[in-house]
Amino acid sequence: MKQRNLLWLLPVTDLALITGIFMCGFWLRHSLLADLMGSDFRLSVYHYFLTGTVLGSVQIAFMAVFGIYRREFGLGMIEEVAGIIRGALMAVLFTLAMTFITRQLLFSRFVLVFSFPASALLLSFWHSQFRKLSNRTGNPSRVLILGISDHARQLGGFMENRAQIKYIVVDYVNSDVPSEEISRIIREKDIHVLVIANHSIPPEKLSTVILTCEKLGVQYKIAADVFAIVSLTARVAHMGGTTLIESVSAPLSGWGLILKRVMDLVLTSTFIAALTPIFVLTALAIVIDSGFPVFYRQTRLGRDNNPFKMLKFRSMRIGAHEEKADLSHQNESRGPLFKIKNDPRITKTGKFIRRWSIDELPQLFNVLSGKMSLVGPRPPLPEEVEEYSRRDFKRLHTTPGVTGVWQISGRSNLGFDEMVKLDLYYVDNWSFWMDLAILMLTPSAVIEGSGAY
Repeated sequence: MKQRNLLWLLPVTDLALITGIFMCGFWLRHSLLADLMGSDFRLSVYHYFLTGTVLGSVQIAFMAVFGIYRREFGLGMIEEVAGIIRGALMAVLFTLAMTFITRQLLFSRFVLVFSFPASALLLSFWHSQFRKLSNRTGNPSRVLILGISDHARQLGGFMENRAQIKYIVVDYVNSDVPSEEISRIIREKDIHVLVIANHSIPPEKLSTVILTCEKLGVQYKIAADVFAIVSLTARVAHMGGTTLIESVSAPLSGWGLILKRVMDLVLTSTFIAALTPIFVLTALAIVIDSGFPVFYRQTRLGRDNNPFKMLKFRSMRIGAHEEKADLSHQNESRGPLFKIKNDPRITKTGKFIRRWSIDELPQLFNVLSGKMSLVGPRPPLPEEVEEYSRRDFKRLHTTPGVTGVWQISGRSNLGFDEMVKLDLYYVDNWSFWMDLAILMLTPSAVIEGSGAY
């Protein structure tokens, strides 16, 4: 059974979960917290159940409008969770607006407010598990890639290893192969998806290949070389039957920047206050293990290539940076990045705080100063930027982050090119909801520990 046949289950199970959360809020308000908040039984359990079902239906309608029930997303769970958060909040706001208009609120405000974060968390977890379950039980989509370049093989590797849908790349075919041969391969190898990953195919042949796919009932995808575009943001548009790629204003500008900065200040202040005990204990552990200093200040490049001193808890022995050249032959990363899985310079305490990303926490003070944001691209070292191509510089158009798409997607397990592509996608498609989704997914990424070294 393919995953697309199971997608209809998501809104059904979502409705059951949202209704259950609403009833859980009812139990908290009228049982566990009744002595603290006083009794309020204007509605019976049945009416609360009915109200929860209506709220769930409204929330599912919003999520459907935001495209939550489609097969896959460009950033996987990040975009899906962003839509879930947005749908949950819009449902609560819609309900509050309706009660204001009708001037009737026959159920507890606590239950309504409780349902927003609770449903966002539970539905996000459920959707991630549903995707995994669908991939385990469903048959993979068989893919044929038209193109044999490094770009084509990198795309094929992403589809097999990181895509939300279970793909298996059956073969790579040179774009010079005649259209009749492509048609034969599709039939003989039972291809479900044809990916056209060669940008130099003549328009006449491209049209023939597309018509072949439509005739055989095979889905086709055309890999556009969007990373060659220099403008800040691009989108697909249509004019008179012609498909165009046009530039638009960057989402991280104007009010978007103001909203992001306000969120940074409010959340960062809260995080620092809550994490003070961890700051103190980590500092003591570092001093006992390897002495002073506690912090490590490293020059990084921020927005528009401006240098700043990034703060981290020191996880390596003193003088570790000067030893980097002697260890260059052990570098396990591709491109400008320098990563060694079992770096001999890391202290005992450093290994622990790196595993749990505690070494990154002092960057919250960089966020307060405006040099960093809570969410954004990874801040690069000056020597890394020296090797950047013109395309790579685009990721410096926004403020770097303490966490980001790279943190959620595997950290050190990502190659440089893959990290840049994810960062550019974030820069071009930023939204307030995406930042909230990344922040919500970061703790689970830290616990999982993928690429944490």
